[in-house]
Amino acid sequence: MSIVSIERCEDYEIENVYKVLKDIIENSDMPKVKNKTILLKPNILSDSKPEACITTHPAVLTALIRLLKEMDAKKILVGDSPGLHSPKFKPKKSKIYQVCKDEDVEWVNFHKKTKKKKIPFIDRKIAVTKTLDEVDFCISVAKFKTHELMTTTGAIKNMFGLVPGLNKSKQHVHNPTKKGFAKMICGLFSVSKTEFAIMDAIVGMEGAGPGNGDPKKVGLLMASNDALALDISQAIIMGHNPLDIPIIKYAIKKRLTETTKIDEITYSKLNANDLIIKDYKRIGKDTVPTQRPAPTFIADRCIRCKKCIKICPANALTLQKKKIVIDEEKCVRCYCCHEVCPAKAIKIK
Repeated sequence: MSIVSIERCEDYEIENVYKVLKDIIENSDMPKVKNKTILLKPNILSDSKPEACITTHPAVLTALIRLLKEMDAKKILVGDSPGLHSPKFKPKKSKIYQVCKDEDVEWVNFHKKTKKKKIPFIDRKIAVTKTLDEVDFCISVAKFKTHELMTTTGAIKNMFGLVPGLNKSKQHVHNPTKKGFAKMICGLFSVSKTEFAIMDAIVGMEGAGPGNGDPKKVGLLMASNDALALDISQAIIMGHNPLDIPIIKYAIKKRLTETTKIDEITYSKLNANDLIIKDYKRIGKDTVPTQRPAPTFIADRCIRCKKCIKICPANALTLQKKKIVIDEEKCVRCYCCHEVCPAKAIKIK
């Protein structure tokens, strides 16, 4: 049975987060963790300060680690692999690395050991971290955010971070359509050992997510024994028809989890249908044209860091006369450039 537990949590004070997280975990059928090795996968799109709301908040991770220790977990690992950071990356700005040090758990470098893994639904191998071979299961510790390409980013897509570094952006060339990308994400999730999911929805992101949107107070913490059920709940709260979300639609079609119908979800605490935020600035059919637009570059804001050029999987960007120039014929409309731009100099119109 797919159970989603949602509770109010108005701030990131550790005592409040711990109390609410404990309650929703106890009411969402978490698998037994005693004597288990568990990988926690927070959302670290980029190493950004917590107040930017790009990453999972360190308070949520701290509370989760403490709870797992109380449940006698054998070993707790924490890891992610942002697209542009070096193989020696440590999430210091987001304070997640400090959490690992303070709570005496291991930060895992996904770049160190990788293996090619055959991914269902796309019949192709992708490099993923070998850390998966060392753990009993994973917990997706996602962030409540919009996503310019996939509409929302939640617990399922969060596990894309198991693919190290720039290997992620390459997948957009292999899977250039929304449906194709959703197939790849669902296939990857199916081999990710993810058995539980938590979503930091205390302050989410609206508008131009996942990296350039605006913080939005949501005031919730969410947990589920079914990542798809959690993502459906997120979509409902944002005001979407969940079946408009490509990953959700494909996951239901392929019976990725126990959730095969939206109305099959059991809500043990608050019900997502009672929590819809009517003024949430979302990405949807009303904002995305049928033909996906190429990114627009705002020269006055550009700081010429070249992050967009480095991450572009299609090699569609160049720096000419101190301006980013795009080859629209090469551009695959993956919006990786938009995700990593630190200056909000890229718009999707």
